[in-house]
Amino acid sequence: MEKKMFHESVNQIEVPEADVLNAIQGGVRKGSKMRAKQKSRFKVLGASVAAAAVLFVASGFMVPSVGNVMADIPFLAKLYEHDKVAGNLASQELITELNEKAAFDGIDVRVTEAYYDGAIIGVTFDVKGEVKGDEDAIYAFYEIFDRDSNIEETMELVKLLPAEGGYKGHIQLSYPRAELPAETTLPFKIIGIGEINDNWKDEQAKWNFDVPIKQLPFETAALEQASELGDYKITFEKLITGKSSTAIEYTMSYPEEGQRVMLDLFDDKGEQIIGGTSDAKIEKKIENGTVTEKRRITIPMVLDSDFIEVKPALESGEKLDSVKIDL
Repeated sequence: MEKKMFHESVNQIEVPEADVLNAIQGGVRKGSKMRAKQKSRFKVLGASVAAAAVLFVASGFMVPSVGNVMADIPFLAKLYEHDKVAGNLASQELITELNEKAAFDGIDVRVTEAYYDGAIIGVTFDVKGEVKGDEDAIYAFYEIFDRDSNIEETMELVKLLPAEGGYKGHIQLSYPRAELPAETTLPFKIIGIGEINDNWKDEQAKWNFDVPIKQLPFETAALEQASELGDYKITFEKLITGKSSTAIEYTMSYPEEGQRVMLDLFDDKGEQIIGGTSDAKIEKKIENGTVTEKRRITIPMVLDSDFIEVKPALESGEKLDSVKIDL
């Protein structure tokens, strides 16, 4: 699925009238300020990684220009093309079927499937009705967790795929709280559906869901491995292995005005681990000039590797000792 932040999507829209595009971009940038988001001091490096983002690029819809090329691929393959977790769980029949419905202004939305694997959640939904716009440029703008200010990203755009007389959407996210409850609900609300509309950022949700999710069996292992350099310290605390995903919980402390920390992840063959990997801040406190963050790295796969090697470095290039986490 093509899934991106609102301002990223707007920046890529092909609009012939430059003044229209500028107006949209300006409005979205103003809307982005609503989150009052602080600059993250953490970054997981990788081609498809959004630094310090709770929601990550994952899930199976292609950009419109690829649609014709991919037309012969079975629909589920399209739906889960970039969501390896969903694809693997679907093959094991481990995705829960749902029938949660909401309607507004001639458009019906139905949440049809959900999974909760380790620390990763996925939701699939159908859209039918009076959706306005070119079918190759239809998006849903949604929010999660009621725009909780303690969560780094709570509003996203997701591109919808034409299907069965309507559209299908699929989202994937890393659970953004410290505790991983066995059963819970995901507050999932859709604000707008159709061609991208600059007014969405100022509107309230119209299709509201509390999606029931039940966690699949998973394993945890205590780590207690640390790496430090001066006032910077990273302690890796827990490994979470799901049916089709892996997560690492850790605590990082650093000076309040310090540098960002980058983490490179490698497998036992020395190959960098990329492709949907995400990092989520789940707790943060500041005391006496020192910031302490509890974070969770989420990898949307169970690795065929004996260990993960984490190589931390400061923004300046100074390196902390690497840590090997046995799998």
